[in-house]
Amino acid sequence: MAGVISNLVYRISVSAIVGAVVAGGLIYLSNDRVVKSYRAEQSLQIEQQAMTNKALMEANDNLASAITVMEADQAQQFADFSEILNALEAKIDAIPAPEPADYAEITEAIAAMNTDLSDKIEAMVITAQEQN
Repeated sequence: MAGVISNLVYRISVSAIVGAVVAGGLIYLSNDRVVKSYRAEQSLQIEQQAMTNKALMEANDNLASAITVMEADQAQQFADFSEILNALEAKIDAIPAPEPADYAEITEAIAAMNTDLSDKIEAMVITAQEQN
């Protein structure tokens, strides 16, 4: 009877060891697949992030170019408006009668507008230069 029990304990022990080895191997293979899958997914995410970053940088460059064009256009419009005001001021000053002193208030207002516009243009140029 002791031999049977000893034989049974031996078989159970061997079965347990073999089962543990097989289970360990299966766990290792499963973990290896998980790690490979994780690395592949991580690589794909890095690639997608790089493409997204590139697209964002291109969009940012395009937007900066568009803003520069708009600022230049606005500066040109302000300059044109300033020229028109200067020409108007000269015409008002050239009116022979009554005297130009009678138009001093209008002339001063136009000069103030011209100065204000010039200051705005200068501020826009400085802001644009600082941003670039």
